[in-house]
Amino acid sequence: SPAATASREHEVAHVALDGVEFCRLAAGHVSPEEAAAGQDGDREAIRDVLFAAASLSRM
Repeated sequence: SPAATASREHEVAHVALDGVEFCRLAAGHVSPEEAAAGQDGDREAIRDVLFAAASLSRM
């Protein structure tokens, strides 16, 4: 989320994807909702990152 502040002491969110799954997401072959195997933290920040990665297929 744009309002979230990151620092070494405070992780806003953590998302786990393997390399193949990230490539499938970036290529538009899997939706952001289906992509992350593991998620922890700010759900809005996670959603923003996954949707930004998915938008790479449209660049």
